[in-house]
Amino acid sequence: MNITEMAIVHDMPDIEHHFRVVAGPGAGKTRWLVEHIARVLRKSKRLEKTRKIACITYTNIAAEELKKRLNFDLSRVDVSTIHSFLYRNIVKPFSFLIKNDNDGNMLVNIDELTGHVEHIPRWDRVSSWISEIERLNQKRYGYFKSDDNKKKIYKKFPSMDYELNNGTCKIIFRNRYVDLMVPTKNGELLLYKKKYWKYGILHHEDVLYFSHYIISNYPEVLDFIRNKFPYIFIDEFQDTTQLQTWIISKIAERDKNTVVGVIGDLAQSIYLFTGAQRKDFENFSLSGLVDYKKEENYRSSTEIISFLNELRDDITQRETSKTITNYPVTLLIGRTENALKWVKEQDLSEPVVLTRKNETVNLLKNRIEITVAKDDLIKELYAADSDKKRPAFIHSLLIARDYLIKGENKSAVKEVIKYLKKDKSGKKVKYTSLLLRKLSIQILDEVTRDDFLDSNLFDYYDKLSRILLTKHKIKIGAKYGRGKATEFAKKYNFRHLMPFVKTETKLDEKIRTIHSSKGTEFDSVMLVLEENDFRKWIVNCKEALQNDTDDGARINYVALSRAKNFLFINIPDSDKYEFKYKNLEVIKLS
Repeated sequence: MNITEMAIVHDMPDIEHHFRVVAGPGAGKTRWLVEHIARVLRKSKRLEKTRKIACITYTNIAAEELKKRLNFDLSRVDVSTIHSFLYRNIVKPFSFLIKNDNDGNMLVNIDELTGHVEHIPRWDRVSSWISEIERLNQKRYGYFKSDDNKKKIYKKFPSMDYELNNGTCKIIFRNRYVDLMVPTKNGELLLYKKKYWKYGILHHEDVLYFSHYIISNYPEVLDFIRNKFPYIFIDEFQDTTQLQTWIISKIAERDKNTVVGVIGDLAQSIYLFTGAQRKDFENFSLSGLVDYKKEENYRSSTEIISFLNELRDDITQRETSKTITNYPVTLLIGRTENALKWVKEQDLSEPVVLTRKNETVNLLKNRIEITVAKDDLIKELYAADSDKKRPAFIHSLLIARDYLIKGENKSAVKEVIKYLKKDKSGKKVKYTSLLLRKLSIQILDEVTRDDFLDSNLFDYYDKLSRILLTKHKIKIGAKYGRGKATEFAKKYNFRHLMPFVKTETKLDEKIRTIHSSKGTEFDSVMLVLEENDFRKWIVNCKEALQNDTDDGARINYVALSRAKNFLFINIPDSDKYEFKYKNLEVIKLS
């Protein structure tokens, strides 16, 4: 793909051909896409009352941003992530096709199907799976049950994914660094998946699997998609996986039925951990596909555009007539708290803080000063506890607290109230929804107290579960007894687990991961780097951007390119660097 030879795109009068647009950050691709959607709505003779334009992007944040900009009838445009699009248009409406397998045995409990969730292993399902594969292979797998290997299961199994192998979906592990022998020759991983499907639980990756399953076995389903969506436009296509690309290509297979347009940037491919490869965008091909590029940067100031151009050499972004000269890109050396304080003292625009790790986001949001555990303690919580509800309730208290910090009170109530509906015999409690809501609010009041994070898991759960059982006849889960679950609960408090809590990022959040910032822009950005990251990913950015096996440079490039007028880079105290780099303003904080 030779970008230099591509035609520059402004508008696109011919709306009936497949296209690929290569556009750097701030190139106005979202604005262009909105204008193109309006153009199609205005000119197309193939859109009828029930037919829509599908607009697919990679994250919920980007989808929200796009919806905000579409200031016309959203009933004619379906904006969503790829997983949401496939679930709503293939998996859910055609779920009857995945109810049973080819032998007539239940494949998915479609009566319990409510959506798709993050893959967090449940020990009861893992234990049941171990027993089944022991019967299958006439072999003992007791080594799975050791404490060390339980931890490894909770690291390795969430990376389970699918890849195409000669037209069939093969289950693989994206995380190949966890040293754990898992049998795979006799369909053992599919049996593991069925332990969840039995209860109507689909993980995010299963949406792609069943989309492939339905399309492969019932290709007439594609006609339904083509008839419903004569136009499909996909933003951030550089983050699309091999399986997603296969599905889109299948939809576009019948010439002129569905026009497909893809937009992306090789330097912004940052989902390597999901299987996304830069080459899938580079090699994407459809009959009659036309390539275009956008070189302008409408987003950033002169100083930021100049800095970004120093980081890559495949596209040189151009200023526009509205580009302003504003403030130098500034390197702030010292603690993040001091960096934010310095920006405030200079009376500059308050920055959105971007960092790579979710743990760092939670530490900054909660102002927690602890040494973060190397292992994900949320996953270890589930690994240590065989009770179904007890670890889930503790996890939900932390999720609810995070929602409250964001001001999402309804989501916080919903997260807690689901545990307050059964009595000790498992029957539904005879409380009105109003009373249950009041009770959940009382619990949430406790969760927001300053001393909550310092509460020991064992003591807090024991106290709260006893109060709920004696005063309200509500049973959350089993009491703690002896064993690993109790040892874990006594060892840790909520503060230790908080860094590992994940909830959906909202548009107005001031501290967030770089991945959640994709598809957005901010007046001011502060990129928080760890020690050695500056030289590794910024100084050596040009070479590192081309690395197909490590997307660290691209991730940080995405963060830097979110900035409109102010860009700050924060690194820890260190005298290991020489900072005479690309005309950066350097401030050493006290």
